[in-house]
Amino acid sequence: MDVDNNRIYVQGVGWVDAVIHRKPVGKLKNITVTVTSSGAGYASCLFDDGAELPAPFVPDKPKVLGIDLNLECLAVCSDGTEYENPRTLRHYGKRLKCKQKLLAKKSKGSENWKKLKIEIAALHEKIANIRKDAIHKMTRSIVCDSQADAIVIEDLSVSGMMRNHKLAKHIQDASFSEIRRQLGYKCLWYGKTLMTADRFFASSRTCSICGWHNEGLTLRDREWECPVCHTRHDRDWNAALNLESFGLKALARDAGEVKPPEMPNVDDRAAMHLRSKASVNEEKCPGILHGSL
Repeated sequence: MDVDNNRIYVQGVGWVDAVIHRKPVGKLKNITVTVTSSGAGYASCLFDDGAELPAPFVPDKPKVLGIDLNLECLAVCSDGTEYENPRTLRHYGKRLKCKQKLLAKKSKGSENWKKLKIEIAALHEKIANIRKDAIHKMTRSIVCDSQADAIVIEDLSVSGMMRNHKLAKHIQDASFSEIRRQLGYKCLWYGKTLMTADRFFASSRTCSICGWHNEGLTLRDREWECPVCHTRHDRDWNAALNLESFGLKALARDAGEVKPPEMPNVDDRAAMHLRSKASVNEEKCPGILHGSL
């Protein structure tokens, strides 16, 4: 790689002009060249800087950040931070559909057909790049800017959520699996702990103040009021607060032992008592879940 002259040597091709986004550090190990369907070429350069990954460390009084992933906002954090969902398919869906209809009317293999194929590929690439950019900025902000020692997310069943034909396209556009993947390796990079709550953990249905369980909560209910403590909850922020409490209890139970991101799952159902409406009528006392509003 010739940084001063902005070029890269590719074996079998020679020196190729390139736009180098940032100055590399370390020893060059290999270069992977990729050409997209739209004709754009990218060279991914792997450098070894010799630095070791920091060991995850959780202090005695850790700062835990709960993150609720949803479709309204891409993510809602327990500290009140919200990250906007770019909704790329909604913004570019009509344009993409129009170009695909025009492609169907072209003679396959003609010059106009080839040009339109490249335009459609470029539009798909633009949609993917906008989505990746939003997720990278969000995960970087969560891991670095939040100053959290541990991050807690839900173990979402994305394949099961995709069975809802009304929301499948929007769930796919949100890329929940990609968010979890990026949080995993970025936590490794910066020595943070990533934990996942059990997928049956009722984060949205549980009152973050008293622990009352709302059995009748539906997807349409974005806000609800607890009949015990009379707290008005925002569905997403309430879920993030419950995930934060989940992480604090899990870290306290493990006496500070750090779980690697590869095996972060903690099933807290046995230690958590979700009270029903009958028990609420008998005893109106605070539950074990605590959070701050």
